[in-house]
Amino acid sequence: MTVTPRPSLTFARPLVVGAARSGLAAARLLQRLGARVRVCDARAATDLPEAARELEAFGIEAAWGQDGPGLLEGRDVVVWSPGIPVTHPLASAARAAGIDVLSELEIAWRASSAPFVCITGTNGKSTTTDLTGALARATGRPVEVCGNIGRPACDAAPGAPANGIVVAEVSSFQLETVEHLKPFVATWLNLTPDHLDRHGDMDTYAAMKRRLFERQDGGDVAVWNADDPEVTKRRIPDGTPAAPQPLAFSASTPVERGTFAESGRIALAGDGGARALMSVSELRLRGRHNLSNALAALASVMPFGASDALLRDVLRGYAGLEHRLEPVATIEDVEFVNDSKATNTRSLEVALDSFDRPVVLIAGGRDKGQDFGPLAAQVRRSVAHLVLMGEGADRMAAAWPEVPQSRARSLAEAVELAFLRARAHRAPVLFSPACASFDMFRDYEDRGHHFKAEVERLRLTEARA
Repeated sequence: MTVTPRPSLTFARPLVVGAARSGLAAARLLQRLGARVRVCDARAATDLPEAARELEAFGIEAAWGQDGPGLLEGRDVVVWSPGIPVTHPLASAARAAGIDVLSELEIAWRASSAPFVCITGTNGKSTTTDLTGALARATGRPVEVCGNIGRPACDAAPGAPANGIVVAEVSSFQLETVEHLKPFVATWLNLTPDHLDRHGDMDTYAAMKRRLFERQDGGDVAVWNADDPEVTKRRIPDGTPAAPQPLAFSASTPVERGTFAESGRIALAGDGGARALMSVSELRLRGRHNLSNALAALASVMPFGASDALLRDVLRGYAGLEHRLEPVATIEDVEFVNDSKATNTRSLEVALDSFDRPVVLIAGGRDKGQDFGPLAAQVRRSVAHLVLMGEGADRMAAAWPEVPQSRARSLAEAVELAFLRARAHRAPVLFSPACASFDMFRDYEDRGHHFKAEVERLRLTEARA
């Protein structure tokens, strides 16, 4: 395996736009490399006190309450926050002035000498990224897991040695501002409608995902979902000049090269044919979607080599991530499951498919322009009672009128209502919002932590009763 030389970080005066986690990581890295960094954020320092204290402690210039084109004066690169649309006037002004607008991920890749495994898709990215990292460690190499999964790439990747592996979760927002990123392994999990409030339509959204693969060549590997027609029709076709080496994964059909499940067995396929690895029933992960995630993770580490025995050990022991179909507690025979990471309809669909009986569903939050109608039949089959909350409640209620439902003004009220209905129906409670969290919470993690806290409060209340 040869790692392609990367453009050097020769920037002297970068402007980092956005003082959130990834922006601060980029600022720290660039300052360590000798750059005179300026960080700007449209919010006031009082809104981000921890970030303000950190920038001051590191001696990094901060421009609070500002995001105008005047900040570009004297700057030679812009590091762009994925949370800010690239149609923002500051990004437009930078490009008009010939100044590169780059993602924090691109900065991290340029600063690292290790091969990158980049995982994208609409759903399952975090679980697949985390599991890929666990499987990659079975090769005996040093491994860093980073990106959208939580740890900024600029904090993790530069410290990875050349014989290590950087596994990164990559969003479409990050891919809007990559120019040279060329992962050794790029994995595309799936493609369903999401973030259309930002990208406008499915073709534009898909084009952002495809950018992860467009700079790969024959020395790289592209992993794709053979079960997803939207992915298969948009991937780089085999035989294209300088196309990456293809590996596929399928939860239903054998593939020539890659991973698949058939007749209850997980198999690996390569030049020597296919060989069984383990039984599907040995996976601890819940749901068919997580079988697909496991197959994607296996395919993503195949180029690095690891013994079948070690891969089996990892898969048998892997229990999943917080906020992804996470068992929380059982109260009076009612199981509570935290799936706060479900921020779109596809995530809700796969969550409902993971249960063998109807659930009491808590859903709602900030609507992202999704169409809830196509889920009506499944919600009717899989949901005994619906508890709705947040800004998206009205549209969900209108889309699923035949399902018995209640409204909650807060998450605490939603948990209490769901518990009452679940006892009556002898059903589990699934918290799978299918919406963004920003109407009521900082992010899906904050929302999930609040859900678990409310379940714990309920448990203590019931124990005292």
